[in-house]
Amino acid sequence: MKMFAAALLLTAAACNSVPKGDDNNLAKGKLKLSGEISGMDSGKLEILFPIADSSFSDSITVVKNKFTYEVELPEPVNLLLRVAGTRGEELSVFADPGTMTIKASRDSFYAAKVEGGVSQKVYKQGEDSIRKLMDKGQELYMQFMAAQQTGDTAKMKDIENAFVGMQEGVRSFIKTYAGNNKNNIVAAYYGLMYLIEPGKEEEIVPFFEGLTPAVKKSYFGKKLGDVAASAKTTAIGQSAPEFSQADTSGNALALSSLRGKYLLIDFWASWCGPCRQENPNIVKAYNTYKDKGFEILGVSLDQDKAAWLDAIAKDKLAWKQVSDLKYWNNAAAQLYGVRSIPANYLLDPQGKIIAKNLRGADLEAKLSALLASAK
Repeated sequence: MKMFAAALLLTAAACNSVPKGDDNNLAKGKLKLSGEISGMDSGKLEILFPIADSSFSDSITVVKNKFTYEVELPEPVNLLLRVAGTRGEELSVFADPGTMTIKASRDSFYAAKVEGGVSQKVYKQGEDSIRKLMDKGQELYMQFMAAQQTGDTAKMKDIENAFVGMQEGVRSFIKTYAGNNKNNIVAAYYGLMYLIEPGKEEEIVPFFEGLTPAVKKSYFGKKLGDVAASAKTTAIGQSAPEFSQADTSGNALALSSLRGKYLLIDFWASWCGPCRQENPNIVKAYNTYKDKGFEILGVSLDQDKAAWLDAIAKDKLAWKQVSDLKYWNNAAAQLYGVRSIPANYLLDPQGKIIAKNLRGADLEAKLSALLASAK
């Protein structure tokens, strides 16, 4: 595993950024997009990109294999182009204000040749390198399936370890590559796409702080900044941010009212399959340690109160539950920077965060170390 991971890290270190003379100050302006699509005499292209926290979409008419399109950009943006009526023929690019050309085939639109703009150079080079690393992951998957069919558990374990090394190699590449391109919005985009991992959110803080001020103020920079801010306030050793939400009876319940015991804040939802699968482990932990100084507060990202209450009953969740029924916009989840569930935070009796995202055996082991001797 170590040799495998080391090889990936060397690959990452060998990748270079675009020339340092290419500078991107995230200027606003008009994008003039044109292109040619062989095999597509007529039709439509769908174009989607984020602007000011909304999903902007439009369409482009293709006539005799060619198209032109102009739009005002507030800054360089990530564009997703799709042949209308399909789902597989998509092309992702980064567009700066200025001129960009696309040359593609209708049958392999995703493999188009794109020219124009510093951000696209940074993005394309990064994507090519990441794809090479990811291809190794596909090879490992095929090897794992073969080992599984023959029941070779030792080889399966080795492959799993190698896959972890591959993932760390991707993360290492992103950190290095983004550091070499810290003045480009693509660096912030890659941080959002690849570096946010449950339980390791603090790693985003130095990554974000290494970006230039202009990139921090960009669309993706602000999104990354939100994650970094949440990571600081929910780091291990910090006092858990206070919140209050309605319980199952509609009464307000404040987090601070539960101090005095070790408390697990458990973010979940009735519609979340992995959450429901983890619930038996949490039930077991609760039943084992509830009389030894352990409590749980469930925070649901549900929208449907009936579904929420039904899941509580079916899964036998006997601890306190709250929700504002706002789905991913749940105020507590936003406060804690929750981007995937299940997610949890373990607090000490004084309300300080002492662990994150403990599941199954890890939760049991932590509680055993803290409470096994309690009477």
